[in-house]
Amino acid sequence: MIKKKNNKNQVRYYIKDSIAFKSLKNKISKKNKSKKIFYAGGLRLKGLFKKGFKNNPLISIVMPNFKSKNLSKSIISVLRQNYPNVELIVIDGNSGNLNLKILKKFNNQIDYWISENDKGMWDAWNKGFKLSRGNFVGIVDSSNILYPDACKILSKYVNKYKDIDFVCGTVRKDGKIYTGFRPQDIYKQFNIIPSSIVGFYIKLKSLKKVGLLNIKYKIQADYDLLYRLIVKKKFKGISTKGNEIFGDLGVSEFSKKHSFFETLFNELNIRFNNGQNIFILIYILFGRSVKKFIKFI
Repeated sequence: MIKKKNNKNQVRYYIKDSIAFKSLKNKISKKNKSKKIFYAGGLRLKGLFKKGFKNNPLISIVMPNFKSKNLSKSIISVLRQNYPNVELIVIDGNSGNLNLKILKKFNNQIDYWISENDKGMWDAWNKGFKLSRGNFVGIVDSSNILYPDACKILSKYVNKYKDIDFVCGTVRKDGKIYTGFRPQDIYKQFNIIPSSIVGFYIKLKSLKKVGLLNIKYKIQADYDLLYRLIVKKKFKGISTKGNEIFGDLGVSEFSKKHSFFETLFNELNIRFNNGQNIFILIYILFGRSVKKFIKFI
């Protein structure tokens, strides 16, 4: 194990992995030969990798990005974690020279980053998941801020509750605090955790068992994953305390870009494809529609 200090005098753990390094270089070489726009960088290309240690599980942070104005702030918030074993993987959707310049600026601090065309946000998540080496992995979007003690809090739960598959951390949005975990409500609503970004972390082994995000869903693919986790696989989760805030959701407005009925019908489609009872789906359709109508009038 190699111990290094960052520019904030915080200790970070690394290992040399010649096999992984050679494999990575071969993959990048093949990508470049495809003549498609592709850039890559980070510590892995210097032969420095990370792994989990006893009492210090490796936390993988995947950061999807597409032309975010807050990319630097989000990266810095992950790099300044008060926990020694964190890896940051940035998946950029070919955002252009400005974001590329930022990624190169942090080349000696980010574990691995790539910039190439993709099939949207969920595709970027999946790419990051596949590249992760952590015991647990989570998403911090490039519009989010991860609070300094987030990974330290997460590691406390991971070390204490060995049999859990995922952790739901408390988050902040628009000045309000969102916390808790209500798995019993997933049969009638998807909004059962504070957020699937910043505060949600899943054991990598469990993620591999349940499968990646289904990118055919343009919205709510994260909730499809959550449904499969809880209903189909019966995986166990736990929520942090209300004052253990993982981070701020920032200015991401992805979920607000879609209408009420577009979101509702997408949710019903996800539930139907996962085999949920048709009568419950009808109940959800009419129940939500009536509530929306009453609220409108």
